[in-house]
Amino acid sequence: MEHDQARAAVAALSALLALGCAAMAIAHAGVVVPLLSRLGPGGDDTVWPAVVAFTVGAVVLTFVAVGVSRARGWAWPLGLVVHALVVLGAAMPYRGLGSLVAIVVSVASLAVLLSPAGRASLLHT
Repeated sequence: MEHDQARAAVAALSALLALGCAAMAIAHAGVVVPLLSRLGPGGDDTVWPAVVAFTVGAVVLTFVAVGVSRARGWAWPLGLVVHALVVLGAAMPYRGLGSLVAIVVSVASLAVLLSPAGRASLLHT
């Protein structure tokens, strides 16, 4: 995988997760989001810890996506840490399809980041 392709893949996957986190933050704020309301806890009750966690996730994943797309060296370690935390956070407690999607996307991002092309594209080695 070439350097540009590696960066584009991680940027796209991180942006996808950022959008997913933003949607989950909205859904946990008590707003009915048609597809997510069927997957999540449902109801009109706000779950503030989840709102905060998903909002922070959306912001940090956006930083990763922007940093990777601009080939910033700091994006590689940040991407590794953030995507590893997404895998852990989605696995414990595992909540079905939504968790599975986050795990698959983050594992794919980690695989690209850890590949020789992923490392070289951001660490300039």
